[in-house]
Amino acid sequence: MKNNYEKCKNLNGRHILIESGGGVGDLIMFTPALRRLKELYPSCILTFLTIDKTVDVINRIPYIDKVICIKRGRFMGRYRVVPELLKQDYFVFTEWQPQLLFCAWLLHLPNRFSVPRLGNPLTKTLHKYITDIVSKDVGFAAKTNARLISKALDIHLDGDMTHCDVSMPNKEEQKEVDLLLQNIGIHKNDDFIALSPFTSAEGRDWPLSEAKKLVQMIQEKYQLPVVLIGNKDKDVSKVSKYSLLKKTSIIQLIEVIRRSKCLVSPDSGPVHIAGALNVPCVALFSRDLPSRWAPKYNCYPIYLHYDCSPCESETFNNCPYQLKCIRNITAEMVMETLKLIL
Repeated sequence: MKNNYEKCKNLNGRHILIESGGGVGDLIMFTPALRRLKELYPSCILTFLTIDKTVDVINRIPYIDKVICIKRGRFMGRYRVVPELLKQDYFVFTEWQPQLLFCAWLLHLPNRFSVPRLGNPLTKTLHKYITDIVSKDVGFAAKTNARLISKALDIHLDGDMTHCDVSMPNKEEQKEVDLLLQNIGIHKNDDFIALSPFTSAEGRDWPLSEAKKLVQMIQEKYQLPVVLIGNKDKDVSKVSKYSLLKKTSIIQLIEVIRRSKCLVSPDSGPVHIAGALNVPCVALFSRDLPSRWAPKYNCYPIYLHYDCSPCESETFNNCPYQLKCIRNITAEMVMETLKLIL
């Protein structure tokens, strides 16, 4: 080990930076380990580094002392966080960040831990390799993250890792959601179901033809409005007359999900928000495993268990099976699962 690597004994008073540039669900899955870290070492200074797209998901969680973000698309975006690096005693990069790793090495910063890249010279600058990777483990992602942080910092994060957290809206943001819902015909105390058919990857989107059938079936059986949510600009006028697509910030989206009677969504950020809020959720799994990503409470996953699932990104992006893992999940399957909730 390099001479500026320090084996952890007591992290109280120490500055710890943990990085993840993943999506909403990835960040939420770190919260049980971060909460336990702060419980064990209450005077440690915990900083989380992520990207600007997802920062609002965790930046109000009280046990995280500071959340800093990389502003993607901005000139020298990654290098703008270097002043924050200078304050840290430990660096846990859960993803490969070559620019920041180079800066940390150049500045002789201590205790640099990251995922190795074989053949890349920056790998040799690390004090410890991170080998516990969520995508390589079939177990619950939050538990894998706890093990990752434990091994990186030479500590033991014990206890329950199944309860996740998320930023909570304030009263002003709740009033904003009152107005958003009112504008589409949903009053403050009305029950509704939230439906998020879209994800960050088009291949994981649930077909709108099935979404339309589901909305019709819900209206016929339960007489409940179905509010479409998400961040894609799609014409859903034939699916539901209640749409908040592209109309909510992340914080407002959290509040809409919090108010919903239940959520229906492919495995994506809204599922993990619902899990953190203990809102019932029907989660549609395609290329990944429920054992890894499905919230442990009030979640009802639908997974077709094809031999080709789970799959790697390269296979998924060039799927020889026409994405049957998501496209073959029908509205009837979702309705059968909704019976368990409604």
